[in-house]
Amino acid sequence: MNISKNQKVGCLASVLAGGALLLTTPVANAGITLNIDDDRWVKIGAGIRASASIVEDGAPSGTDNSTDFAVQNMRFYLTAQAMKDIQFTFNTEKDANDNIKLMDAAAKFHINDGLNIWAGRVLIPTDRANLDGPFYQAAFDFPSVRKYPSIFAGRDDGVVFWGLANDKKVKYYFGATQGRTDGPNDSGSLLYSGRLAVSLWDAESGYFNRSTYHGSKDILTFGIGGAYQANGVGTDVTNQGDFTAWNADFLLEKKLSNGGVGTLEGAYYSYDLDGITDPTLKAGDSYLALTSYMFPKKVGIGKFQPFARVQNFEYETGGTMDKSELGMNYVISSHNALISAVYSNTKETGSDAVGTLKIGTQIQF
Repeated sequence: MNISKNQKVGCLASVLAGGALLLTTPVANAGITLNIDDDRWVKIGAGIRASASIVEDGAPSGTDNSTDFAVQNMRFYLTAQAMKDIQFTFNTEKDANDNIKLMDAAAKFHINDGLNIWAGRVLIPTDRANLDGPFYQAAFDFPSVRKYPSIFAGRDDGVVFWGLANDKKVKYYFGATQGRTDGPNDSGSLLYSGRLAVSLWDAESGYFNRSTYHGSKDILTFGIGGAYQANGVGTDVTNQGDFTAWNADFLLEKKLSNGGVGTLEGAYYSYDLDGITDPTLKAGDSYLALTSYMFPKKVGIGKFQPFARVQNFEYETGGTMDKSELGMNYVISSHNALISAVYSNTKETGSDAVGTLKIGTQIQF
């Protein structure tokens, strides 16, 4: 991949700008809490992920590299507790057209550790990647091989029951959400999803996960999940089939004796579209594997965390997608402040491989 001097300067400027912003941003604590009384409070926060990318032969000429700047995510977070054990969450996200859209809007009822009920627009509980979201990956970008359907950003309208057992080391989810309503599904069937995760070391006790805890926990967790919707595939009621998918994943992260942090992550996905062609979904099998290591000593205000990730999708109709990434995170305040640089190579059957150099910045408060 040949990168011009101007493109190098542009990416360098992006890194310096991101670093300067991080240096002037308070990042020790995420969000602001307003306490009304002992049982009622409001928390607000926000998050941004911005990047600059150089894509090989990505210019309109087809032979020149393109340089693209993007705000990949811009979110506003709000959670309020109306009374003990009853909360409400409202989050927004920027869509691909730079419109601000509703991401989460959920009423949360905590009955006990073994039973929580979330109703409204909720994150579909299938795989670790979706429960991480883009802000809590070990790599900068969200996995390409995850192909579950959603109304927006991995969410859907419905209800999720979830809970914890065995000292919070066993976690289950069961969701019933709207699923596909356009085109097929003349029967009005729901999308059913579920997940079971078992932690052998430290517990991951919340609804959401991370793919790296940057040394704050020792994690060995195995999970299995999936989703099903009758008549959830197709273009119309004369061409419909059932959507069935399942996945298995694991995360191993250990703080080593020298203070460094080693991470291994893997996931396998299988998608079945009942033999029906659907332009919004993909049938086939896919996997991802990631390894990373965070060095123990700070350099400046952060720590370096190199990572490598491979992804593969074998399509049922034939052909494959292969993507390899080699990157470096500069971790300043865990997932609240970091800079990432990554080079990726993507190859689709029948097309030339495409190389991309990306510099990204992530900040949350």
